[in-house]
Amino acid sequence: MTHRRFNNLLSLIIFLMAVYIFFLPFIPQVGWWVRHSAPIISTPVHTQLPPVTAPIPKTNQLIIPAMDLNQLIYQGQSVYTVNKGVWIRPNGSTPNKGSNTIMVGHRLTYTDPEGVFYFLNKLQIGDPIQVDWQGVAYNYKVTSISVVNPQDISIESPTPDSRLTLYTCTPLWSLKDRLVVVAERTN
Repeated sequence: MTHRRFNNLLSLIIFLMAVYIFFLPFIPQVGWWVRHSAPIISTPVHTQLPPVTAPIPKTNQLIIPAMDLNQLIYQGQSVYTVNKGVWIRPNGSTPNKGSNTIMVGHRLTYTDPEGVFYFLNKLQIGDPIQVDWQGVAYNYKVTSISVVNPQDISIESPTPDSRLTLYTCTPLWSLKDRLVVVAERTN
């Protein structure tokens, strides 16, 4: 009888862990829905960039109001830099130099279910993005959203115009493809 109870308890624990692991990627989505389903009384905050009069921080930051994102940008040669947050790819440009500035972030990790680019799929054409780089604010507007295979390295190619390319894995729990958001500089 004692073994049967122990087996039942162990089976229940294993079942609950499996349910937790299965639903973990969707927990941030529920939080998003709760935060954004409240009635809007005034202009929604997620469509506004910080006021121009606000001081620009000395740290490099990526600000995407539509995703409620304000994150530090990390630089480094190692691919493991992406585990810290938003990683500016060393083979791309930087906002102050023009061309193609490439930033990558995890969409989901099981240690942090809401990766920095978890809500990258929420962006729409025309959404504003701001990059604070070395004390200067660079503003962008989303111009295209696409899905490419991981071998498509053309998204990291230099460009004659100043643009920002953001990408992450998609679908949510897979490495199958890349969700790519391209934004052109507006200032």
